[in-house]
Amino acid sequence: MRIRDLLSRLEDRPFVPFRVHVSDGSVLEVPEPWSMAVGRSSAILASRFERDEEGRRVAVRWRTVDLDHITQLSDLHETRNGRSRGRSKK
Repeated sequence: MRIRDLLSRLEDRPFVPFRVHVSDGSVLEVPEPWSMAVGRSSAILASRFERDEEGRRVAVRWRTVDLDHITQLSDLHETRNGRSRGRSKK
């Protein structure tokens, strides 16, 4: 994955939550732009959240992924087979 493609996705306005597909077959969700930090060769993705005493989401687990191992990005509203989750069109 090119760094500029990943950063562009995070900077989209409005932000659209997405999945990161990794070469080992795992899929990580990016529900908010702040849940991912991008470096020159890797990205850190928050993978588990809890709420603090004021109800704000706090990352409690994360994963570091080499950008070379990110195979694709897909919108969260799509199912994993690439189809939209919405109602079928008639």
